[in-house]
Amino acid sequence: MKLALQNAVRLHSQGSLIWQWRSVVLFGLMLAMLLAGTGAWITRANAAPAASPTPTTPAVTFDGKTYTNRLIHSRDPYLLLHAHNPVDWYPWGPEALQAARRENKPIFVSIGYSTCYWCHVAEREIYSNPEIAKLMNQWFINIKVDREQRPDIDRIYMLATQIMTGGGGWPNNVFLTPDLKPFYAGSYFPPQDQGKLPGFPAILKSMHHAWIEDHAEVVALADQVYLALQQTERGSATSGSVALAPQQWRDKAIAEAASNFDVFDAGVGVRASKFPQSPLLSMLLSTGTLNRDAKVQGMVTQTLEAMAEGGVMDQLGGGFHRYSIEPSWSIPHFEKMLYDNAQLLGLYAHAYAITKNPLYRQVALRTAHYMTTEMQAPGGGFYSAQDAEVDGSEGASYIWTHQQIEAVLGVADTQRFLTLYQLVPMPPAPAGHKQPEGDVLRLQRDQAQKLAQKNQLATTIEMLRPLRDKLLSARQKRPQPARDEKIVTATNALAIIGFAQAGHWLHDPALTKVAQHNANWLWQHAFDPATGDLKHQFFAGRPGGSGFLDDYALFGQACLTLHQQTGDAVWLARSRQIADAMLQRFARPDGRFVETQDQSDLLLSPPAEGDSVLPSGQSSSIVLLLELSIATGDTLYANAARRELTSLSAQVAADPFNWGALLAPLNQPPLIATLQKTASPDTAKTATPGFPNSADHVRATARLVPSSTGADLIVTIDIEAGYHINANPASDPNLIPTQLMLAEYPELKIKYPAGQMFKAPFAPQGIAVYEGRITLHGQLPQKALRQPVSASLRIQACNDNVCLAPATVTVPVH
Repeated sequence: MKLALQNAVRLHSQGSLIWQWRSVVLFGLMLAMLLAGTGAWITRANAAPAASPTPTTPAVTFDGKTYTNRLIHSRDPYLLLHAHNPVDWYPWGPEALQAARRENKPIFVSIGYSTCYWCHVAEREIYSNPEIAKLMNQWFINIKVDREQRPDIDRIYMLATQIMTGGGGWPNNVFLTPDLKPFYAGSYFPPQDQGKLPGFPAILKSMHHAWIEDHAEVVALADQVYLALQQTERGSATSGSVALAPQQWRDKAIAEAASNFDVFDAGVGVRASKFPQSPLLSMLLSTGTLNRDAKVQGMVTQTLEAMAEGGVMDQLGGGFHRYSIEPSWSIPHFEKMLYDNAQLLGLYAHAYAITKNPLYRQVALRTAHYMTTEMQAPGGGFYSAQDAEVDGSEGASYIWTHQQIEAVLGVADTQRFLTLYQLVPMPPAPAGHKQPEGDVLRLQRDQAQKLAQKNQLATTIEMLRPLRDKLLSARQKRPQPARDEKIVTATNALAIIGFAQAGHWLHDPALTKVAQHNANWLWQHAFDPATGDLKHQFFAGRPGGSGFLDDYALFGQACLTLHQQTGDAVWLARSRQIADAMLQRFARPDGRFVETQDQSDLLLSPPAEGDSVLPSGQSSSIVLLLELSIATGDTLYANAARRELTSLSAQVAADPFNWGALLAPLNQPPLIATLQKTASPDTAKTATPGFPNSADHVRATARLVPSSTGADLIVTIDIEAGYHINANPASDPNLIPTQLMLAEYPELKIKYPAGQMFKAPFAPQGIAVYEGRITLHGQLPQKALRQPVSASLRIQACNDNVCLAPATVTVPVH
């Protein structure tokens, strides 16, 4: 065992920052041999879907007993699904983490989501088994995480799984030390041994034995994995900067896409599975159009046509399934995600505006119809996803036999229908799992392409609409897949953007109204203008958790998109308020934007990972800030965008293929010009160079004073005579409040003094302001006396006649 550990450690120590794929796999192999006693380990790709529970999920009885665990109090459908497991599940939080440290037990953390098929197989086969639960409860602290509720935790431990095994998928199951360092990982574990493949009970026994009998080696191994995670985090956070060269980055990304383009089935990548990759497709479409490059544009249009013709599109109900499990886009994993359909709605509408291909307009409208009828909550907001399985059988509600179609349409109409459509056989089900009877409906490829060449495909599809409606009506009488009725801010923002873009490109005001309605709902329910707090999600009418970077950035983009499409100034004001709150919470002095506001319960900061599936928080925040700078003329936003882009530049330059959402807007001349006009990222001030700004008229210092409860922070602000700054809270939503920000303590509550009323001809009602000298107070933990504290102050200074450009000034802390 020690030899295997030494080999694993040596392999890591000799590796570069980004390990070679072969070395990663060998490391995972030795890790599995070390701890599980076998050379096999499991990594299943994110499989299909799973049933989403409701807040009233009934208790289940096993062996005459009814179980209820801590998850019953969760505000999350995926966690509630496990609330009646015999497993003593904890949600992620202080109670679980303290219990692991107090009892010196390893943590078993299982991360999944509500429409993950194999997550639900595990729930039925493993976590509902009292005998397996007994082992879990006796030896481990067990934590269940919804990756959509806590994407920060998911990012960290998916990276750990990839480091240890060379692959990853959901459920992502990771064993941790009590200090949260991972030492073993896998995906779906079967309930019993399958040949040389160990079942979950055997893995539990191996993990327990290793923790008790070989504790030092396990801890040493966890330290090595932690070191690899730290190196990756530091690499994304402090890998240095390179020259900002969006055009070169795009050229490199396009070259990689072209070299991996599937010329037969379309789509980038010739792997067994095909994903939409909407950020990449958007970048290729905008670049190909701007440069009049038919080859680049053709990669997108061929892919959009292949997806629209395939089974990955729901040919009866509209909308798109998550991805195809084979190259031809015929057989999907059947879950439907809001974020996929939101992006594809805008993408197809944009493609129609460019090419005037009526198929793209038709697909966009059918996708919009699906989203409003199946995914929109009654009052506003869009649900997260639809499941794939019904009664444990994946795809059961979607597939058809010839006889079933004939029973609905009759013989003659079935023949007419199947001149354009065809049934593609489902692959065999994995051993021990149910396979529904039937096939997947898609367009006949050759026939569709012949009609497309004559520009008759969309017309033919529309002619068969009455037959499709009959089949859809019959399908809806079957048991339907469950729906994850979580309303997530970031993905809702994508839906708002998608509808606003579609309304613009298709000249359809009804689509724009859908965007406005849902943006108003999100503004009213998710954002607090007084505090700048944006909620991450809603479930069963209740908000949950403060927003992440992508929640703020994408909602800011959604409001700005509505301003651009409608000209309504209220959307610009809202976008600006969200961006200001984002800067306060996520921007760091070195220019980086962190992913999450509170990292107190995390092993480390989640590293930036790009835009492979949907736009990242980093990309979205950069684009939002640049576009806001153009819309408002405020260079504060452009400078912040440049600083953030500079902090990411080495990472983007190394792999631009995965940053499509960032590179697509940087095609636009106004954004390029704005970026070029910004000050050097090393410039100390964050206002327009060469012009008076607020920082010239305000000085601030801070000191820490030991107290019985920690350290009192006292901030003194001196405002030049004749000037004032806005109070906090501001007396008007359009004013920028004075805000103190501490990089190390983003959640710190600051006590601001009451403002005094300032009246002027432009504000006869009065404005709450600060003048002269004021003092702010806050309370920090005792460790602040031993560690550096970085403070900054956001202000806008005004006099009787003019308001200067806002500024963020550094506050020295003594």
